[in-house]
Amino acid sequence: MKRVLYILIYILFLTNYLLAQKLVTTTSSSKVAVGEAFQIQFSLTGSGSNFKLPSMPDFEIFEGPYQSSSTSITNGIVNQSSSLTYVLGAKREGKLTIGPASAVSGGKTIQSNPITIEVTKGKANAGSQGGSQGGQAVSKPTSKDINENVFVRASVNKSKVYLGEVIDVTFKVYTRMEMQMRNFTKFPTYDGFFVQDIKNRNKTSQTNETINGTTYVVGEIYKTFVIPQHTGKLIIDPFEIECIVRQKSTRKPRDIFEQIMGGGYEEVLYPLKSLPVSIDVQALPEEGKPAGFSGAVGNYTYKAALSKEKVKANEAVNLTLTLSGKGNIKLIEPLKVNFPEDFETYDPKTNEKISVTENGINGSKTFDYLVIPRHEGAYTIEQLQFSYFDPSKKEYVSIPTPEFNLQVEKGDETSAVVSVGTSAKEELKVLGNDIRYIKTKTNLKDKGQYFFGSACFFILLISPFIIFVFFLILRKKQIEKNKDGIAVKSKRATKMAKKRLSIAAKYLKSNNKELFYIEIFKALYGFVSDKLNIPAADINKEHIAEILKNRSVSSSIIQQLISTLDNCEYARYAPGSVSGDLNSIYNITVELITKIEDEIV
Repeated sequence: MKRVLYILIYILFLTNYLLAQKLVTTTSSSKVAVGEAFQIQFSLTGSGSNFKLPSMPDFEIFEGPYQSSSTSITNGIVNQSSSLTYVLGAKREGKLTIGPASAVSGGKTIQSNPITIEVTKGKANAGSQGGSQGGQAVSKPTSKDINENVFVRASVNKSKVYLGEVIDVTFKVYTRMEMQMRNFTKFPTYDGFFVQDIKNRNKTSQTNETINGTTYVVGEIYKTFVIPQHTGKLIIDPFEIECIVRQKSTRKPRDIFEQIMGGGYEEVLYPLKSLPVSIDVQALPEEGKPAGFSGAVGNYTYKAALSKEKVKANEAVNLTLTLSGKGNIKLIEPLKVNFPEDFETYDPKTNEKISVTENGINGSKTFDYLVIPRHEGAYTIEQLQFSYFDPSKKEYVSIPTPEFNLQVEKGDETSAVVSVGTSAKEELKVLGNDIRYIKTKTNLKDKGQYFFGSACFFILLISPFIIFVFFLILRKKQIEKNKDGIAVKSKRATKMAKKRLSIAAKYLKSNNKELFYIEIFKALYGFVSDKLNIPAADINKEHIAEILKNRSVSSSIIQQLISTLDNCEYARYAPGSVSGDLNSIYNITVELITKIEDEIV
């Protein structure tokens, strides 16, 4: 009797096991339009391997696969299930068939049911949807959702300007999704422009902007100033960046928290590109242009000063011209000054104090003219006039200065004389306002002592070759060191995590829970991504757990890591419901990073 009972139990178990091994194909919609996105899911009840996707030549894969799995125990019986979900789009009209998928389960190859999709020209009929997804179709592929909700734009304060007028160029990102900018992949070229970047720019706060009835969160990611160098139509080329977008996942919720929040989320690496910007540059008006106009455009003040009003012949005097204001001051050339013929003149020394800030290009530029009157007498430096074009008023502005009178008295024998070709006097050395002779005395070496052929000569001769060989050795070592990109990335993982933790510590002191959990989450995810060389777009908790297990990290540490990530993720989307000791979370995070660093193989 007992033997019969065992046989019956075995037959029952074998029957349940065989019935449990099923591979089923379901779809979110049985009727779609050409190009319209829909979901198809392959669900396996039980365990399996060697899954093979059916041939789908009439369909394009928009997204996926998204993988999910679950394990439950009912009355001592372990039930396993897993699924793969794809987002597809039909390429043509008609009744198209998706053949069966296959997998190996229990030592046998099992196949799913085929699916027939009716594809029409127009919009798909939502009423004919079916499948295990409850009839809820995916309206668009994920990438299109991102494209509609995240974009970048280069904007200018003016698209029609005068030659030499300063233009503000601002690069902005517009988003309705949670995102993080990764890096610039291409900066625009500025052909025909002179560029001035803002140094030590403060982080710009976010603003809101409504476009066509839709409100976006807008952040300035870069700002610069450009000055057109010639007339006509100039183009500011597009810029490109990469960002990581956090979007709602199409897979099933993994736990109760994801169900409460309406589903899980995933991070996707997404490239963004702005549109080119056209600038119409017109020439400065000829009418009313002053003589000697130097090309200054903006708004300026101007002053001139003479260092002395009375000097002796052959003594130096300085004329200083100072421009101050806002505009293309960086490009203004020295002004032409008509000095008397008896004055010996030198090229002016230019000194700039120009700053580039959020408010524009402003500062001062000083031209210091050194002159030497050669003969005694009363001289007049003619009236100077500085002119600039004001684009806001669309007119030229001239600022005159008074004439300068200089009394030159008879000089003495020790006065400085500049005379080309004289044997007694040589070149001058200019120190501020003083002019002095270079000393003519020289220290001669004894006969027979020559630098050529000496030990120092040969050392200096071969030193460039020694330095070059040394450089090649260092360069080779550096290349070998950086050849393994994965190892380099792994080495910097802890450093980047410590940087994130230092930011989290600041929010800990200020008791800012939401930002604290965000930094803890980024520290852990970033550390694991760099340490395990997992791309940001592919990282998820199941993948992390699997790789850590393969790298001989203990299960207790893996479980603690996943638990901490779950807590942080929940805190980010439900900050009001978070409770607990922030110091404890911080210490656990530090301990986790240290343990993973020690145990990972």
